[in-house]
Amino acid sequence: MRNFFVATLSAVLLLLLRAAAAAGPPAHPASVVVTASDGRPLRAYLSAGSVLSEPVALGDVSPWVILAFLAAEDRRFYSHPGVDLRSVARAAAQNLGKGRVVSGASTITQQLARSIKPRPRTFFGKLGEALTALKLEADYGKNEILEAYLNAVPFGNGCEGIQAAALSYFGVPASQLSLSQAAGLAGIPRSPSLYDPVRRPAAYAARRADVLKRMLELGYIDGESYRLASAEKSVPSKPHPPFFAPHFAGFMARRAPSSGGVVRSTLDPAVQEAAASALSGHLSLLRGPNNATNGAVVVLDNATGEVRAWVGSRDFFDKTDDGEVDGVLALRQPGSALKPFLYGLAISRGYRASDLLDDEPLYAAGGYTPANYDKNFHGKVRLRQALACSYNVPAVRVASALGPESLLGTLRSFGFASLDKPASFYGEGLALGDGEVTLLELAAAYAALARGGVWSAPVFEAGHEPGYARRAADAGTAFIINSILSDNQARAAAFGQDSPLNVPFELAAKTGTSKDYRDNWAVGYTPEWTVAVWVGNFNGEPMRKVSGISGAAPVMREISLALRRLYGSTEFRKPPGVQSAEICTESGLAAGPLCRSVAREYFLSSAPQPPICRMHEEGTPEKADKADGQAFVKFPRDGDVFRMDPAYPKAAQALFFRSSLTADQTVWVLDSRVVPGGGIWPLSAGRHTLYFRYNSGGSSSPPVKFLVME
Repeated sequence: MRNFFVATLSAVLLLLLRAAAAAGPPAHPASVVVTASDGRPLRAYLSAGSVLSEPVALGDVSPWVILAFLAAEDRRFYSHPGVDLRSVARAAAQNLGKGRVVSGASTITQQLARSIKPRPRTFFGKLGEALTALKLEADYGKNEILEAYLNAVPFGNGCEGIQAAALSYFGVPASQLSLSQAAGLAGIPRSPSLYDPVRRPAAYAARRADVLKRMLELGYIDGESYRLASAEKSVPSKPHPPFFAPHFAGFMARRAPSSGGVVRSTLDPAVQEAAASALSGHLSLLRGPNNATNGAVVVLDNATGEVRAWVGSRDFFDKTDDGEVDGVLALRQPGSALKPFLYGLAISRGYRASDLLDDEPLYAAGGYTPANYDKNFHGKVRLRQALACSYNVPAVRVASALGPESLLGTLRSFGFASLDKPASFYGEGLALGDGEVTLLELAAAYAALARGGVWSAPVFEAGHEPGYARRAADAGTAFIINSILSDNQARAAAFGQDSPLNVPFELAAKTGTSKDYRDNWAVGYTPEWTVAVWVGNFNGEPMRKVSGISGAAPVMREISLALRRLYGSTEFRKPPGVQSAEICTESGLAAGPLCRSVAREYFLSSAPQPPICRMHEEGTPEKADKADGQAFVKFPRDGDVFRMDPAYPKAAQALFFRSSLTADQTVWVLDSRVVPGGGIWPLSAGRHTLYFRYNSGGSSSPPVKFLVME
């Protein structure tokens, strides 16, 4: 019998020793805590145990915490081997004397062992706990064990670990806990429900007093410290987990390692607050009369690519307007916001900002007919004006000349990965935003223009090097686009002198409006920063007469003014390879001595320079036409090429002829035949010659020739 008992006890001890040896290192799973760049918590995500836990190094814990826990739980921690036999004997005597359990003897190391591997409160369970504690003491130093314990101990209300408790109850990190606060927290783990500081504040206060008294008796504090700490009015508050920039915090949490921990982001709280306030304030004006319920903002630091603000919606908790949707990552049609990249491609291919582009109808009734926002056509306009005023017709003409494939390739080089369909899917309408992109992609693309044509992946986590970078455009091209987008005079014809795009410093800006007013966009940037804004409805409903200039632009302006105060700004600097010259604003050519309207324009040094303007010299045909009022065909122009749209019936596609005279003065003649109907001509494939008769048929305009292709 004796041998059997010994063999059984040996087997049990062997199993317990194996279990103790299998115990892992003194670590504990952490919550994911996303912070701003200055360490301010944005949001905390519960660990696998559904608790808030944020590990902290022992060196980052207030010394009062260590002394308070030693007094409350294990005053001989630094002298025993993991099990305190004196405490075991004392507890056994007290429990036997009372006939019930009134005192425990678990050391800090044993409590840590219990948190690593919970065991039943039986003799063998306690024995296994003690063996695990001895194993921990053999493998780790005292400070390592104490650090692991402080990170694992429960404090109630979903808080685990001293850092989570300090932040939740007192709103300070563990390093800043006072003596009174440390004593209060040290008293909770013995019974988190009994000493709950929120539900049972009196019991919590009494327990805190006991811990302070114990610290005085042990000589950890002096009488004056005890008096001050006892009198301190430090009342724990109900834990309120941080909830700031929730969409961005969620984005960061999804990127966090599975082991959890603190993720320090690049977000600037001051910029975030300014962006959220500007968006909310302006949407309050648009919600009722204009049916604009939501919006989003993202701000980038151009030098590093770091995200400084990320507002995903007006109100995260607004279920009616889908507040949890993240507008920074939502796919939406960008409207005219893609035009700068089209014209950048054109300039890199030899176009000049002074070149005259046709703003005349491509087709008429029934055909593909891009229209300008103001419903007018403006004749010959310089490329600078076409982009600054965001005219649609010249953009489609340029896109057609360059080809959708080239435009799509350029957009992808600027980071628009969402445009993943073939060029044939988008066609020339891509120049007007016939595709879907994200606000983050748009901001990163404009930041590339601000950097002189270098696209860089956005950076979200503090301390990381700038992301992958590539050159999307040459520096000269980017500078010319930046010059156009910051030219308030050039855009005045469309937006007025005092539009929201006009600020008291150099700001390049562009707006966009998608079909049926479903999406508003505005981007503003300087060499230092970029702010991009979207306004619309997440359910896809159109807004009522809200364009980019009235919807998103005021938000962009307010944030830009705040960024100017916070970060400052400089002007765009002309790089090598760009030169300037005076041009005639009427012809787009180099200014001659008789040109009446002159402006300074930038050109790539590699591009052919414009010839000298001869329009205003005496005796030139142009001068004679204007002086004598000679009639001429305004549309179509000599050499125009038209293409019939196979998606529409041929009978529904037509051209509207336009002359320099009034309609009742003209009789149109096409291919030697009079055109009935006042100059409305159904398209017919082939080469055609057109002119008109006036003065009751006695005079004729110069003919123009054009081509219609099927």
